[in-house]
Amino acid sequence: MKKSKRIGLVTAWGECGMGYLAKNWVYTLNKFKDTIDLQIFSRAKKWLTPYKWQGDNVINGNETMDINNNVFWDWVNNFKPEVILFQDQNIYSDSKMQEECYKLKKLGIKLINYPDSIHWNELEHHKGLYHVNVAHVKRNLQWLKDYNLENPTYIPWGVIINNFPFIERKIQPNQKVRFYINLGTGTSRKGYDLLPKTIKNITGNWFTNLYKKNNYDFKFIASAIKDSESRINSTFRNFFNSNKYCELIFKTANNSAGGLFNLGDVYIYPTYVEGVGLTITESMCTGLPVVTTNFPTMNEWIDDNKDGRLIKVSKVKKWRRPTFKAYADTNHLSEIMIDYIENPHKINEHSFNARKKVEKLYNWDDRDEDFLNLISI
Repeated sequence: MKKSKRIGLVTAWGECGMGYLAKNWVYTLNKFKDTIDLQIFSRAKKWLTPYKWQGDNVINGNETMDINNNVFWDWVNNFKPEVILFQDQNIYSDSKMQEECYKLKKLGIKLINYPDSIHWNELEHHKGLYHVNVAHVKRNLQWLKDYNLENPTYIPWGVIINNFPFIERKIQPNQKVRFYINLGTGTSRKGYDLLPKTIKNITGNWFTNLYKKNNYDFKFIASAIKDSESRINSTFRNFFNSNKYCELIFKTANNSAGGLFNLGDVYIYPTYVEGVGLTITESMCTGLPVVTTNFPTMNEWIDDNKDGRLIKVSKVKKWRRPTFKAYADTNHLSEIMIDYIENPHKINEHSFNARKKVEKLYNWDDRDEDFLNLISI
């Protein structure tokens, strides 16, 4: 019998983007348990501790993103991984992974790097550290090439389709259109602070309503993970809790059973910046047309007015990553939402197109060979 290859994955536990990326990787690696021995070294900041990964092959590290500690090195010595996949480890290391990679390479371990939360002037410090550098989106692949990092490898992102079954969105006469956003842990980069102004543009106030030709009726639902109330922008929270058109719920989505995308007919996501944009492709998979900012990487996924809409950008500002923070135009977003309310047939059309695109281009089960080639270094 062929000896199993020992693969280590260093990731974050919890309801966060890094953890969800890792779940796709684990899903693929678990298909090949007869030839792969996988262990997950999971570490995260203290506030994510309630969401720890569980399992016989999970080693829970300290409540810190840094790995240069006895718990990590004891795991390396005991498990003896042949390959380690890292996610965003450089930004959490005092040595920028110089010390850790040197020691791991001396042990003969092959190192794969997935940088996502990339800061300005950071990638120059990745040179020479890893054997392979991975990107899931075209923008990040270009960064890897621009910095001449070793073996830049593109594995297009995808969705585990069986986890996000299709729901036909067909708005009946006199039925309210339901707009939806997943706030996750409440990180401000998702742009949800723009929604109160957007909604006011549509609903107006008592004075403007006297002269409005149309009074639009709709529902806007926002969800965030359980017990995350204190992390949600207070102005947004107060607005949604007091507005008759809005509903804010705190419930952790089960992303192996469709998430919470059944709550909406259109996914509104005016995010400022994304690594990948996980909820974009997930919601498309369930048949939600996606409305998001017309800026990379968000606009990599959407064909405007075919499977969703792209919001004009009102301004762009330098951010902490080697990308920019793109502010969605709230007036244009309001116009898009009104267009869906006035033309509900577009929701049905965009819904089918979104699902078809994911099935054709973003099916994660099509990435098996790419992933096996990656760990065969």
